[in-house]
Amino acid sequence: MTTILDFIKIARIQGVDSYCLVSADGRRMAGNTAHSDAFCEDLARFAGESARVTEETTFAPPASVSIRGPETSLIVIPVGGYALGITTAAKTPEGPLIDDVMAFLRRIRHQHTVSQKS
Repeated sequence: MTTILDFIKIARIQGVDSYCLVSADGRRMAGNTAHSDAFCEDLARFAGESARVTEETTFAPPASVSIRGPETSLIVIPVGGYALGITTAAKTPEGPLIDDVMAFLRRIRHQHTVSQKS
């Protein structure tokens, strides 16, 4: 099973400036940010609303949602019952970073699946 400690390694991905993993009720579970509790609650609310709106349509849920700023972006990725918020380093292209983060998430999920079968 994937643990919170696995997420610490996400900060090593090139282009990740900071990250915050929050539960559906907005509690910070992991992260390297100094963001306020209000930010974590807003992140969880945003992820929940995005999922709810998607459920009301015929579209498949997005793998990620990004909000682009002038220099950096906020990327929100649903991870089970949690939301992973990533702020990008300045001028980081979002597409390759999202691909790298998704590959990281698949890798840690696969590692734990394999270790449970051993």
